[in-house]
Amino acid sequence: MASLFKQLCAMIFASPLLIVSAQQPAAAWTRTGHAAIGFVTEAKLKTDNWVVWKKLAALLGAANLYDEDIAGWADDMRANYPDVAHSVRIPVLGAIPAASDPACFPSQPNVMCADKAIAYYSAILKNEANAPAQRLEALKFILHLVGDLHQPLHGAEPGGYNEVLIAGGVLAPTNQNGTWVYPTIHGVWDYSIVKRHGKTAIGLGQELWTNTVNPPVGFTPRDWAVESRNLAKQHLFLDPANPSANDANKVTICGGRTGTACPSNPETLPADYETRQYALAVYRMKQAGLRLAELLVNLLTP
Repeated sequence: MASLFKQLCAMIFASPLLIVSAQQPAAAWTRTGHAAIGFVTEAKLKTDNWVVWKKLAALLGAANLYDEDIAGWADDMRANYPDVAHSVRIPVLGAIPAASDPACFPSQPNVMCADKAIAYYSAILKNEANAPAQRLEALKFILHLVGDLHQPLHGAEPGGYNEVLIAGGVLAPTNQNGTWVYPTIHGVWDYSIVKRHGKTAIGLGQELWTNTVNPPVGFTPRDWAVESRNLAKQHLFLDPANPSANDANKVTICGGRTGTACPSNPETLPADYETRQYALAVYRMKQAGLRLAELLVNLLTP
């Protein structure tokens, strides 16, 4: 088994597409993906609700929702806002808890799950008596967190702690003092799937806006998190009781609050995993952009 891992690692290091190490970022969809979500939102508002867009433009100044510095700001500032979680940890095993239950960090009740943070910052943005700088900050949080909640593993517990091995994957394993360190499945979903596609924020945003994907909108941030949890359970995690033809693209349910340790060796996924999962990523990113537009209209329409 160890020799197989070494052979696969050699394949990965030989790949010309390999651009970063297993020390993956923790930002859902990458800054590029978040900005592309903002592009969809801005395009939708400019098409359907110019009045609301002008209100947002007054806050943004020369910036746009598809600027990476705007869309990625909440990740850049995470250390300054430790009480804002970018996920909602809904167990994939067992029943879905009530929305009032702590779903992020039960041991840290002061931490707001992403759904509750969206509600908190929505109230700030809605109130036109608040200072423009305060409302702009709220807008940047909302833009980012709506995107986060549509990444399947940002709604799930466990959140994808499994180490994985993808031959030729964007995130490469690294040898640290003789020990191989591998990317996690969460890192693959946060980073690799969007990066594999290779588009700029505007290019990806235009693709999302003009494609024929027509996801449902509406519902609440909590509902979006439940959707993500359900998608993770169906498409990302193995279910031994219900095997499927897609099991080669799934990983073990482990880590976090499951009480089950993740495998000691990385779980091998197909070399085309990142490409295969792109359709689901596109669906969720476009859905996030359209839902964000709807949310902003509801907040800023008298």
